[in-house]
Amino acid sequence: MNYSEEQLAILEDTSRYLQVIAAAGSGKTSTMVGLVSRILEKKLEKPERILVVTFTRKATREFQERLEKKFPNSGVKIHTFHAYCLSVLQRYHPKFKDAPAQVIDEEKQNQIWKEILKEYSFEVGGIPYEFLIGKSSQFIDSYFPGLSQKLQMRYLQIKQSNQYLDFEDLVSTYLQGLKAEEAWAKQAKKELSRIIIDEFQDTDLIQLDWIQCLDPDYLTVVGDDWQAIYGFRGATVEPFLKFSKTFLGTSIRFLSTNYRSLPAIVEKSQIPIFHNKKNIPKKVRAFRKGVAQVGLICITEEEDWIKLKNFTFSLNTEYRILCRTNFRIARLKQYGFLEDKLLTIHASKGLEFSTVLLDLTAGWTTDEEINIEEERRVLYVGLSRAKDNLFLIMKKKLPQDSLEKIFTNYFKNLKFVEY
Repeated sequence: MNYSEEQLAILEDTSRYLQVIAAAGSGKTSTMVGLVSRILEKKLEKPERILVVTFTRKATREFQERLEKKFPNSGVKIHTFHAYCLSVLQRYHPKFKDAPAQVIDEEKQNQIWKEILKEYSFEVGGIPYEFLIGKSSQFIDSYFPGLSQKLQMRYLQIKQSNQYLDFEDLVSTYLQGLKAEEAWAKQAKKELSRIIIDEFQDTDLIQLDWIQCLDPDYLTVVGDDWQAIYGFRGATVEPFLKFSKTFLGTSIRFLSTNYRSLPAIVEKSQIPIFHNKKNIPKKVRAFRKGVAQVGLICITEEEDWIKLKNFTFSLNTEYRILCRTNFRIARLKQYGFLEDKLLTIHASKGLEFSTVLLDLTAGWTTDEEINIEEERRVLYVGLSRAKDNLFLIMKKKLPQDSLEKIFTNYFKNLKFVEY
């Protein structure tokens, strides 16, 4: 593979701590695979002592497949945070070596929470359980003082009585073992000397603590603070923003060339980020040449949705309509939009499409806990999925203080598209 100067600088960097700040569409996965390949080629590390941490199982498979082409059966560990910690618990923890851990998925977790909320139905009143599941302790206690602690205690009792572990327990159990210097954790720690972490901007504080306790000989993190959009899961962009202060002597490298989008899309997609105070400044350049179609689609009446649906049917390019929530997707399905063409912005992360239509008509959060900077990052992720064409669906009549209105105003100079 022909690497750019930025990529080569990363591949040749031998610093103990390396932070790669990668713009959307900048080829970070190729760079990471190249970095691992370079380490193996030069025999800088035994393969089994390298851990590559990915954010999703899909990303794990993609990384494994790419590395497999160059180094079949390399022995490099490639896992999500949770999958790796589960493998450690099953191989080293005395409780789980002979009796496999019962790990509950999100669906099972939600079922448990529904049952718990039923037990406290008198205190909750008529509020739907689905609304409360996933809300923070602070949010619940603001309406039901003291209830959050009761709920958490009951959830802990159910897990302990059934010997359940949820995903968060997998990391925290290993972390507790490291902090207590338990023999099994000390033994497990010795198997790694180099850790490479993808999507580090979506790391939570427990995962950061775990990394610090492991204290590998070499640590490389790759990510983009502009795409930190998982605050609702407890992730925080702070570890990425403050990485060089946490790990002194860090070498900072950039991947600032966007190979995905045409110049106008690269330019327009950055507009929301420039309104944020907390971000790492970078100059993103478009590699591709050409003229993108970027414009506004205005919805004034309900009938306009039908017109827009017919317009999408006429598109002869790969397209997706991106929405803020699943509720908005359900609404657009009622108008007759094709289900396989609808995605939430979170579900679109890591993907790209020739044409993107981004819904700015409704669905953006009105929660009291709103993090305006994260909402702008969500908007950026949606915009930056487009390769050739980008259309923003908006309404003229919106509350002035709504996010839909605020975000639409960012692009008021765009031309309206006839549909």
